[in-house]
Amino acid sequence: MTKEDVKRRIRSAIDEMKMVDNHEHLMEPFMAKVDHEIDLPYFFANAYLHGDLVAAGLPEKALDLGEFAYLKTGEDKASEMWSQLRPFLERVRNTIYYRFLLIALRDLYGFEGDEIDDENWMSLSKRIREKNRDHLKWSLEIFDRMDVHRMILDISERGRINANIISDKRLKQVVRMDGFITGDREVANSFIEGSTRTLDKYLEALDLAFENAVKQGAIGVKSGLAYERTLLYEKPTKSDAERMFAVGLERASYAERKAFQDFMMHAVCERCLKHKLPFQIHTGLQAGNYNTITNANPTHLTGLIQEFKDVRFDIFHGGYPFVIEAGILAKYFPNVYVDACWLAHISPSAYKRALSEWLEIVPASKIFAWGGDHEQIDQSYASLMLAKDLVADVLSEKVVSNYFGEKTAIQVAERIIGGNAIEVYGL
Repeated sequence: MTKEDVKRRIRSAIDEMKMVDNHEHLMEPFMAKVDHEIDLPYFFANAYLHGDLVAAGLPEKALDLGEFAYLKTGEDKASEMWSQLRPFLERVRNTIYYRFLLIALRDLYGFEGDEIDDENWMSLSKRIREKNRDHLKWSLEIFDRMDVHRMILDISERGRINANIISDKRLKQVVRMDGFITGDREVANSFIEGSTRTLDKYLEALDLAFENAVKQGAIGVKSGLAYERTLLYEKPTKSDAERMFAVGLERASYAERKAFQDFMMHAVCERCLKHKLPFQIHTGLQAGNYNTITNANPTHLTGLIQEFKDVRFDIFHGGYPFVIEAGILAKYFPNVYVDACWLAHISPSAYKRALSEWLEIVPASKIFAWGGDHEQIDQSYASLMLAKDLVADVLSEKVVSNYFGEKTAIQVAERIIGGNAIEVYGL
């Protein structure tokens, strides 16, 4: 029995399983109409690759999405954008943010070269543009090809389900309540008559937001505040929060704003518990450049997890680079799940190490294997193909090393590929 034979059988079995895509930002692909086309430079600019290009020296604004206005008019300025992109693309051909995109370009757009260069980029760009002219038709073709049972979208607007996308039973949404946590009164005022001049009125608006989200069909709550602050949420009193709210958060110090946010995070968790909504929390690597990774260490959440023992916390991105810590949280606490969304194309090596270790320390019922985390569905397709291969690779290694048998490997795959998400999110 060779690893290749076992991997091939497991990979084939995975293709027949109910796959759940745990996390996406796909809004435009599922809108009836969009006001622009897509070409190769845009494909790169609206991808995680943009961060690597900036790290390699590309001026940050060179591929700003505002520079692609020509795609709204039908003009062709792709050559101009390519000329800015090309010198830096050569510097990042080693990174996974570039290499995994080749999966989509080969499978979906017929790219046959080893690398994208001056000789082949233009014909590839034209094919991308042609395919995406009827963007919804093309998006649904890719969606069908992905063959996912359900896809969980993080595209909410100001605490509400996004109503701008098509109706499709495969598409489910979570809502963000971060505006309430940070003290955005405009968000709160949109849910309540009059104004939220007192903290009690503000909390009443939060209650209405949760009730509205459940009524709209939200299946969970998401927080992305690790981009803005530490994940360490302490527990100030309501009187402290009332005082800061009355004085005005715009005039508060950093410590005062943090204390108010800490109080409101507890308020959000209380309502997640009341409405039985899982709570997705961004941990680990932040997209783009210039952020503070230590803010996003998942262990900062320990106090919150301990206090809200019946709230199901979905720890995103495997906490990368804190993948061991994220696994320990899922091992320690019955209400914590470790989620590998995005991780497959952050680093395939880290993904395999993390999944292999999690399978040794975490109950298989508490691991979510994949979510794409993209704004373009062709990139989600590429991430899925990569993740399926990585899962099969890790499980086949467990089989050939006699850690467990092939039957158990298949059962584990069924859980982490979709079964767990179906149970936790009621799918």
